[in-house]
Amino acid sequence: FFALTNCTPQFQGEYIDPHAAEIIDDRFNDTDAHQTSKTLVDSMLQKPWLSSYAVTGKKPIVIVMDIENQTDEHIDTETLRKSIENDLINSGRIRFLNAQAREAVMKELAYQNDSGMVAEHSAKKRGRQIGADFIVRGAISSRTSVQGKMKTKSYQTALNLTHLETTEIVWSEYYDGIKKRFT
Repeated sequence: FFALTNCTPQFQGEYIDPHAAEIIDDRFNDTDAHQTSKTLVDSMLQKPWLSSYAVTGKKPIVIVMDIENQTDEHIDTETLRKSIENDLINSGRIRFLNAQAREAVMKELAYQNDSGMVAEHSAKKRGRQIGADFIVRGAISSRTSVQGKMKTKSYQTALNLTHLETTEIVWSEYYDGIKKRFT
């Protein structure tokens, strides 16, 4: 019994500040996603498209679609997409649609309206969803440079905002502010 317990590796760990920037490898991480999102959303909210749209007296309605991973590594682009969504919603300057919840919403509407289990006066009606004005799309790519023992990896993220009726790109930004150096 003692021989078996002595061979078991001992776990050691500690809590760290979840907002602290920490580089443990050259891969794209949560800190990179949040920094990228903040920079791109700040740019989006400061550009002329938003003030031009404000003339209508309404806040634009936006959907963020998937961010394409064009790197040679696995990147959880969902973290980046959610960070962009969060920053846009919390800006208070736009309205936001949850495209990822559509299937679940349709299922719930069907339950409320077709199952006979929900009181008619409280069932939500079909056909009252609002349409988006704009769609955000993007891609992330990376470059690696090696010289001797020194390795530098940088990430670039490009986003654009397209008007759904006209397909006009009303805003576009390229962010290449993530660069990591290793030996």
